[in-house]
Amino acid sequence: MKALRDLPQNLEAEKSLLGSILLNNEVLDREILTSEDFHLQFHRQIYETMLEMWEDRIGIDPVTLADRMEKAGIDLGGGRREYLDDLSWIVPTAANAQQYARILREVTLSRRAVFDADGLLRAAISGVPEDITRVYGELAKREDPGEAGFTVIRPSVAFSKILPPPVYVLPSLRPRTVGLIVAQEGVGKSFLALEIGLAKASGCDLTGIGVKGPGNVIYFSKEDPPEIIEERLQSISPFIPNEGIARADGLEIISLYGKPATLASEKSTVNEKLVRQFIKTGFGKDLLIFDTLRKLHDLEENSSGEMKVLLEIFDRIALETGAAVLLIHHTNKSANLNGQQGDQSSARGSNAIVGNTRWSLHLETVKDGSGEKRIKVSIPRASYGPEGGEWWLERTAGGVLVASDPIIAGTPQRPTKKPTLKSLKGGKEIEYEDPLADL
Repeated sequence: MKALRDLPQNLEAEKSLLGSILLNNEVLDREILTSEDFHLQFHRQIYETMLEMWEDRIGIDPVTLADRMEKAGIDLGGGRREYLDDLSWIVPTAANAQQYARILREVTLSRRAVFDADGLLRAAISGVPEDITRVYGELAKREDPGEAGFTVIRPSVAFSKILPPPVYVLPSLRPRTVGLIVAQEGVGKSFLALEIGLAKASGCDLTGIGVKGPGNVIYFSKEDPPEIIEERLQSISPFIPNEGIARADGLEIISLYGKPATLASEKSTVNEKLVRQFIKTGFGKDLLIFDTLRKLHDLEENSSGEMKVLLEIFDRIALETGAAVLLIHHTNKSANLNGQQGDQSSARGSNAIVGNTRWSLHLETVKDGSGEKRIKVSIPRASYGPEGGEWWLERTAGGVLVASDPIIAGTPQRPTKKPTLKSLKGGKEIEYEDPLADL
């Protein structure tokens, strides 16, 4: 069939898109295009390799791309290596990457329509009804999103892979996973989250928790107005050395305060536009912090089904950006009353919140016998790294949390002076006899 010999294609758009990715890795959007959207076989191999490097969080440039392709057994002889170098000069900037992607998608739809028409025509000419039914069935299956798009891991391939050593964004928190910071109201979880973001960006960890940098972080603040964030930053700045200050802008703070930012609402309706915006903004970052979880949804916190829907949104954000996602959350009343804020189960709401995350860091206020306060930090849940660990913080001027020595929690002290009660009439003090005084 002549149509199959002259399939719709746009090789210039293919080269321009690949060149745009080499100029700016962040324009790669795996949700828009697949390798099948490229007509030229070598372009397909290039794009597949780019996707693999993106998944592995490896920077994409002509040299690393060529090395990766050769290790995968792709022949780069006959001028192909030079072709990769030339791709980065195809376009002056990556600004039109979305336009090139749109062109390729349109050409792909045209090409697919030609294949579909050819398949239906051949089935019709065959005169066999089952052939027509089969073709229609294949088309329906392809268009059903429930039948495609799954990641398949083959043991035979995994057995032979040379896997890189584990990478941790925070202690025991892996990239592309979701974790929690859990604490009672007023303990300082938002302040700590801001300090963790700064520590990851600047490499200066005031808390002693073990946050290593430099890295790229986005802190989405829905809890506090912008001026409060700025006041906290000014309180923290005297504790950060000059080299840390120079790297501090690796933390980007996006204020959502007072703005509509609801990821999911009644009947588990997902705000796809906002989800995509978070993914686009967070792509390629190391850590995304959302403060607080409760202000980003209108679902029922005690509903396991609704919380599962909500946490799957953050799983998706983590997977597609490549970042670790950290959600700020509150403890439940029972944990607050019983002094169990450090327990894994202390998170407020359905157990699905903890069950659908892979890491949690808990804060609790501890007093010693003299009433001195410290904040105890622990990691009771870490699915992909060592659990445990214990750190102590104290508040300094402006509320800044810094590493401190541990204290021993005090035990209730018996009063050394007999308590007195004032009578309702005249305010006369009446001696109160302690029935336990002689025990």
